[in-house]
Amino acid sequence: MASAVRPPVQRAPAPASPVDLLLIPAFGLIGATLFSWALGVVIELVGIQVLWPEQGEEHSRAMVLEDLGYIAAAPRSLLVADTVAFAQEIVGLVEWPYHHLGLVAWYRRHNGQAAQQAAASRSPSFGGRQQPAQPGIAAASESLAAELSRWVLITMYVAQDTLLRLAIALFAAPAFVLACLLGAVDGLVRRDLRRWGGARESSLVYHHAKRYTRWALTGGFTLYLSWPFGGFDPALMVLVFTALVAFSLSTTLATFKKYV
Repeated sequence: MASAVRPPVQRAPAPASPVDLLLIPAFGLIGATLFSWALGVVIELVGIQVLWPEQGEEHSRAMVLEDLGYIAAAPRSLLVADTVAFAQEIVGLVEWPYHHLGLVAWYRRHNGQAAQQAAASRSPSFGGRQQPAQPGIAAASESLAAELSRWVLITMYVAQDTLLRLAIALFAAPAFVLACLLGAVDGLVRRDLRRWGGARESSLVYHHAKRYTRWALTGGFTLYLSWPFGGFDPALMVLVFTALVAFSLSTTLATFKKYV
């Protein structure tokens, strides 16, 4: 009689080290920032063709100026003494490689020539003679270079806007910490009242609340970084997401079954 095959013993996963607890959120933040920047670039490139063709790359520049205005309305933070100077440093750091690599000058050169050609084509001829047009290949290459330079400038503006919104989230970090503490204390108190009162436990509510807590801390943050439309006040973002984090964290701890 063949002996029964014993199933392999599954070992419990090793607990995360303190280094892992620091690196995982750091790499997650970097990944969320890069994803938001790439998504913002794609949205702007589609927008200049479909949604705001008359504005072009000036739309992304207007988003940067709008965020600078929001930061100027709150010049102080618990973590940064001068938020306006901090924001200007971020803008300058992003512009530095574009200026030193000649990308901004490349954009100005090609788009300046495109504007002059468009004005010349609209202007009347003098003496009944038209200005000679560029050959087809030269005109096509010039148009392609002008369009590519616009795309490059859009990547700079979107990077500035993404980092400025990341800075706004940094300024609002004390509010998120207070929301987490409030939600944790309220949830633990509600959990003790439930346990000692003999109330019914629900694993379904716990797992849903845990999922919403992660989304409020990650998904909503990524959505704010890549939001392509203006008029979104960061104070509203802080209010909404701190309330969501506090409520979902409180519900998660209140419905947690095991001892903590």
